[in-house]
Amino acid sequence: MMTVDSQLNRATNPLVVSQLPCLDITVVIPTYNGAARIPEVLDQLKQQSGINGITWEVIVCDNNSCDLTADVVADYQQKWPSASSLRYCFVAEQGAAFARQRGVIEAHGNLVAFLDDDNIPARDWLRNVHDFSQAYPNAGAFGSQIHGNFQGTLPDGFEQIACFLAIVERGNKPHLYSPKSKILPPAAGLAVRRAAWLNAVPDRLFLNHKGKSAGLASEDLEAMLHIQKAGWEVWYNSDMVITHQIPGQRLQQDYLVTLLRCVGLSRFYIRWLGTKDWQRFFKVPAYIANDLRKLALHYLKNGPRQTHLNTVAACERSLLTSTVVSPAFLLKKAYQDFWQYRLDNAQLPERERWLQRLTEAFERRQLLLYQQQVNFLGSSTTAGPHQTALPQFEILLRLPHGLAEQSPASPASFFPTVERYGLMRTLDRRAIQQVCATLSTQPFNAVYSINISAVSIGDPSFVNFLEEQFRRHRVNPARLSFEISESCVLGALSQVKPLVVWMKKLGLRIVIDEVTHGVCDAAYVHQLSIDCLKLSKTILDSVPNSKIILSEWVTMSQQNNIQLVAKGVETQAALDQVKTLGIPYAQGYQLSSPSPLSSFQTP
Repeated sequence: MMTVDSQLNRATNPLVVSQLPCLDITVVIPTYNGAARIPEVLDQLKQQSGINGITWEVIVCDNNSCDLTADVVADYQQKWPSASSLRYCFVAEQGAAFARQRGVIEAHGNLVAFLDDDNIPARDWLRNVHDFSQAYPNAGAFGSQIHGNFQGTLPDGFEQIACFLAIVERGNKPHLYSPKSKILPPAAGLAVRRAAWLNAVPDRLFLNHKGKSAGLASEDLEAMLHIQKAGWEVWYNSDMVITHQIPGQRLQQDYLVTLLRCVGLSRFYIRWLGTKDWQRFFKVPAYIANDLRKLALHYLKNGPRQTHLNTVAACERSLLTSTVVSPAFLLKKAYQDFWQYRLDNAQLPERERWLQRLTEAFERRQLLLYQQQVNFLGSSTTAGPHQTALPQFEILLRLPHGLAEQSPASPASFFPTVERYGLMRTLDRRAIQQVCATLSTQPFNAVYSINISAVSIGDPSFVNFLEEQFRRHRVNPARLSFEISESCVLGALSQVKPLVVWMKKLGLRIVIDEVTHGVCDAAYVHQLSIDCLKLSKTILDSVPNSKIILSEWVTMSQQNNIQLVAKGVETQAALDQVKTLGIPYAQGYQLSSPSPLSSFQTP
């Protein structure tokens, strides 16, 4: 495991360590979909007391959020006090470990103090972070006293498992965490010396999980073990106080059982890392035997049936059971990481370049957007009811190559990276945000069409996101069309139907894009309220009987009052074919080359 991990660390970090620290403290806030939670954290940081003479900054590390986190941070940046700075970083690879690592790299402070987006610091928290670091120069990391603000009913015996929800109440005096105690502070409210982290913590932790769905936890303890093993002291500072906001859902049995399962599955690696090499041969079998003994005793005490257990007992059994299987689970993970590393290594230079470009575009909130006109080929008498009085354009997404003389890259170049890191939903939303922002500030008299992916169509929060963007930027929905690929419609019609119904109620136009099938396979035309069909280029030039298929589409569109567009018209021969068949609209380089959508950077 260690070999694979170290290889991956060296190979997959495209970021360069930022300039030498020039501030006292950098507060790093990793967040995922924290738009509703992060304002309270930022408000409390703005009101810190006793910080005269302390230089500090805040970095929000947006871990590929799909809500309005970027908008919320942008709003705060406009009114952030000049005594410090508020910065925004986008972290593509999902997982708190990646967000914290990026925050440390970007930090300008000698100390990095972590707050989760549900951690509310006391008014003197920053002052106490600074004072403790001065009083204990050998402390490489020191954690806060963490109280819980529980927004629900606590289960009986909750104090036995409270620590797993990052509740740390170890008295009112500083406490040194001894390496022998096997206890370390969580990342919530943790302060570390930036130099200690960069020198001791690998760029990529082994427990770099992507949330509880990945079955792992404890990546913060892994980082602390690395710092402790490097010779730094790790402390508890009772004067650094934060409040952990814990909603009622996190107090439910299902959530707690899942949390403890993740902790248990991670436990073997934490033990392995915390044990000296020469001791592992003796201690690892002893750990396994003791875990089996504890699990057997739990069954004897509480019975075999899981449904009869109360919340705390169910959590204990989940922890014990997952701890027993942890060695096999982590061995499988190491095997998967090895092959993923081999795959990544083969594609690494290309992937890193596009990941860097995407990250920069998200952080600056400025994608390269182009527009290509949909051209009407007939007369006004053949336009049909779906011809708008305004020009129609499709929005095309591009990214810079990095060299000024190179043309912007098309999605085919960077979509493999987008899919590898799960960025498709984010890409959809950032493009929509930028188009809406542009339309709200510049008087474009046109209708713009935006492609949305299957990931967004299956996202239940997408509807709320669109409504929020229209309200925020005061965009008339009639100015927008949304394009859904035919393959997505055929593969997920049950998801597409309600989305189309909602979009039509809002006043949006609906386009089915990249149509490759014949009319006989297009039952969706009669099940969805469609404004436009865009025929794929493959029908024009790669199907022997394409004339028959295209003629059927022309007839069907006329009968159903649907606008019909031929895409990919790149040659005069293709244009002549489209005109001969009577397709009234066409799009392609033969008719008009894409031109940049007027550059606009959201505030």
